Amino acid sequence: MIFVTVNKEFISHPLIKQNIISRREYQENIFINCLNRNCLVVIPTGLGKTIIALMLVIQRLTEIKNSKVIILAPTKPLVEQHYKSFLELTKLPQESLKSLTGTIAPEKRKELWADLRVAFMTPQVLQNDLISRLYSIKDVSLIIFDECHRAVGDYAYCFIAKKYIDIANNLQILGLTASPGSTEGKINEIKQNLYIDHIEIRTEKDLDVKPYIHKVDNEWIKLKLPSEFLEIKRILEEKLRNNYKILKENDLLASYDILKITRKDLLKLNNLINRRISTARDDNEKFQMFNAKKIAANAIRLSHMTELIETQGISTLKDYFKKNEEKIKNNTANKSLRELFADKDFKRVQKLTYELHSKGLVHPKIEKLKEILTKQIIENFNSRILVFCHFRDSVNNIVNYFKENETIKMHKFVGQATRGSDKGLTQKEQINLLKEFKEGIYNTLVGTSVAEEGLDIEECDLVVFYDVVPSAIRSIQRRGRTGRKKDGKVFVLMAKGTRDEGYYWAEKTKEKNMKVSLEKIKNSETQSKGEQSNLLNFINSEENDGADSLEQNISELGLIKKIEGAEEYEIICDNRETASPVVRNLSLIGMNIKLEQLPVADYIVSERVGIERKSAKDFNDSIIDGRLFTELSELREHFLRPILILEGNPFKSLNISENALYGAITSIIVNLGISIYKTENSIETAQFIYQLAKKEHSTKKSSLKLRFDKAPIETSRLLEYIVAGIPGVNTLRAKSLLKELKTLQNVFLSDIPDLTKIENIGKKIAQQIYKISRYKYKNSQ
Repeated sequence: MIFVTVNKEFISHPLIKQNIISRREYQENIFINCLNRNCLVVIPTGLGKTIIALMLVIQRLTEIKNSKVIILAPTKPLVEQHYKSFLELTKLPQESLKSLTGTIAPEKRKELWADLRVAFMTPQVLQNDLISRLYSIKDVSLIIFDECHRAVGDYAYCFIAKKYIDIANNLQILGLTASPGSTEGKINEIKQNLYIDHIEIRTEKDLDVKPYIHKVDNEWIKLKLPSEFLEIKRILEEKLRNNYKILKENDLLASYDILKITRKDLLKLNNLINRRISTARDDNEKFQMFNAKKIAANAIRLSHMTELIETQGISTLKDYFKKNEEKIKNNTANKSLRELFADKDFKRVQKLTYELHSKGLVHPKIEKLKEILTKQIIENFNSRILVFCHFRDSVNNIVNYFKENETIKMHKFVGQATRGSDKGLTQKEQINLLKEFKEGIYNTLVGTSVAEEGLDIEECDLVVFYDVVPSAIRSIQRRGRTGRKKDGKVFVLMAKGTRDEGYYWAEKTKEKNMKVSLEKIKNSETQSKGEQSNLLNFINSEENDGADSLEQNISELGLIKKIEGAEEYEIICDNRETASPVVRNLSLIGMNIKLEQLPVADYIVSERVGIERKSAKDFNDSIIDGRLFTELSELREHFLRPILILEGNPFKSLNISENALYGAITSIIVNLGISIYKTENSIETAQFIYQLAKKEHSTKKSSLKLRFDKAPIETSRLLEYIVAGIPGVNTLRAKSLLKELKTLQNVFLSDIPDLTKIENIGKKIAQQIYKISRYKYKNSQ
């Protein structure tokens, strides 16, 4: 039964504010076609996907009584945008709509969850809450995955969808995106990961969409590099070509033509060289390969520097030099970097760069940008402009260039990460900045990829690509920030004869492929409307020949089956481990997981068993930077049975000698007495931890407690240790209590007035000591 009705002009329902949402035929059609099925909606930006989501939310809340809905978005600003839209467009009580983000404490989220109807969240928050079993989503009747093109690999959307499918009573999934991927395979991966059984596709050419498409003028501006830039480029390319020649002579590259070697080719070299090292016939061949590793590392650096001078400018290249010079100065640089910066030709590049920077020479893009922005704001004082830039250093340099400009009121819009002195923006700062942008305090934002997705800034009438990205998804997202409520313009700045042009054609090809793939899928959907309605049935069906391959694809994502009775076994995981698939797999097995920030260990199975997990790469890196033995020594100090899980083969990702690896492994076993267990992948790691917990808890049922300071042997220190275990009492207060009262007996038998007379003990702590010392133990088992 359809509860949301549509008349000639408006969408109607008691929970929708009347005459607020105008009727659009395509929204009505998509809504009807998505009823009671897991649906992926691909729709151009600015066409009101929020309205489609809202209609489906109201339908599900009306249809499934006492159910809840979750709306997920990748960033907090986008979460807040959805939340505000629902406040403005629906009559749902404000207290039933909640934005649950990481700034709210877990226990508070649990409390808010009980009474809400619609939750607006980032996937990382929901993932952690599901792992911690903070609340159940079995009564959630709909989850909406916004910007669902992210539902690939290990992204949290994949885990959430699997968890939801496993436990929900009345489930429905809606995925929303403007750019699902450039190939049919990528689009199908999203469909599989979100258990989609129907896809709704609209393009700008569809008849029901055409009337609502705003005109967006696209202009590509080609700029000539100055001769000074070309000289730096020439030296860098000559050094790069020499490196390619050596790599080709070692059969590691097919060509030394700079135009034919891509960044992807260079990134593949490390694994290829590692394999050659592990199969080397003699020391001479090994030496050649270790030398090739240095050359490959510097080839990547030289390629990156060439890109900076071509597409970004002198300031960004200078910033890159400064960062690496700091590494060399602090003795944190590896040998290849030190050798590169000691090279006489390279020193000439540095000298030229610093000279040009001191003269104030800038990339022609920045002068063109100034011309475009000034003209736009003079012609339309209320204009709002977004400038996109791939590199954060370039964002900072652009903002600094315009900081004294009174016409162009500019601010950076970047992610949260702080890199050295370059401070990121918190999500709260991002939200406030967008508000100030809409209000006109700033008329121009210069952003990295964090500004590309979903932000609905209807005032934005101009978008500028400071550089070109070879990604169809990112280009579509960038362009989609304008032309949402009115006509817009897009300028793309390209440096002639550089990789800007190559990236432009690569992006165009990918976007064309995306349109072909979508058209093919659209035609396929039209032909098979009467077929299977549920992907789970499709997976489980023995009659379907493709079931095995689909299960294989899902298992490759680390999604493993629930084990009956696994919830009886509790483990504590370091909350930073949620970035790895291991914790998600443990949750899918069904284990009882507590997330804590652990000072020691990644996983605690029992009071005596602690686990440190290292991937093969991290294991090798931690040997080089020296942290491995510090971490493992602390593990041994705090646990009677310390275990190191080594995930993957460190000899295949060899960036240190075999002898050093064998030396480290034998030292861990013989000198530290730590057991090493090797696993192939995150699935095996999760299964081993489960079996370990099962074995450890089968003989002794006990709840885990966290206390990482080691119990002292000397008796006076032991007394301090015991008293400091009382909540609110630290070592200083414990010393004050024992100095005055002498014995544990006196401490625990003292009345509140006596306790408050002691230095550092207030009334609240005195009450806590009094209460605990008289509390009757209750065995919960």
